[in-house]
Amino acid sequence: MAVANNQLNAFEAAIARSISAGTILAGYDICFRVEDAMDIAFWQKTLASKIRNKKVKFFPFVQRGSKRITGKSYIMKHQKQANASYILCVDSDFDIILGKENFDARHYILQTYTYSWENHYCWHESLQHTWMQWQKNIPFDFTVFLPALSSVIYDAFAIMLTKKRLSHKDFTLDALCNAIDKVQGNQKKLLFKNGEGILSAIENNIKLMLSKALSETTEEVQYTIQRLNELGITRSNCYLYMQGHTIFNLVNRIGKTLMDKSFGHQVLIPSFSVDSEYIELDKIKSDIRNIIK
Repeated sequence: MAVANNQLNAFEAAIARSISAGTILAGYDICFRVEDAMDIAFWQKTLASKIRNKKVKFFPFVQRGSKRITGKSYIMKHQKQANASYILCVDSDFDIILGKENFDARHYILQTYTYSWENHYCWHESLQHTWMQWQKNIPFDFTVFLPALSSVIYDAFAIMLTKKRLSHKDFTLDALCNAIDKVQGNQKKLLFKNGEGILSAIENNIKLMLSKALSETTEEVQYTIQRLNELGITRSNCYLYMQGHTIFNLVNRIGKTLMDKSFGHQVLIPSFSVDSEYIELDKIKSDIRNIIK
């Protein structure tokens, strides 16, 4: 028997009420709803100073049944039930860039502001600071490489977002990610001069993919660029707004080549610090202060 959308929404609302009520009955001050269990460590770190004296519970999304539902789409069904005791914690994806309404702290939503939480582990200044404690054989500067990567992908990023806004599907986020994912970065010769070989390979992949896509009008692309400028997304930091897995995995591949397979646990994960200061993290901290008293 098919389930109508209104029945599904009512079911989701009941779940939200049940969790919220159960949280209170169990003596918790706040329930945080997260997309996946993997997200909990990030949100625990960013929330640490505000929840230190509170009893809290993190509930990750768990998919049941054969129908594929992403954690975020499931959690956002609970938006009307969100309150100071039931807070939704999600990745921003492109929602802010594309102007999603009611997607803010006033509606008890904490978001990453970068595409996803993985991007925060790739903030170039913190990453380089941690990396310098381990760097031995091949000099490599992430404060040079990651802004350079941003510059390489920026134009394609703007075109991809323009096409997404216009529902044109001949150059998608998956295509742009593929242009990066195809470059393995596991050859040391590609890492000389702060990864110039990797950047060149990514640039060539992007040019090839764009050559097969239809051109958008200059006016439409400029409209997208204007929107990016308004949000502070530039040629030097747009890598923070790319799909998090893609950037995180690229950095990890580079690190494993520079160091060894322990790079992820010794450098990449520990590099994230809530004490860092950059716009995207500052916005999260501001939202946390506004929601949690």
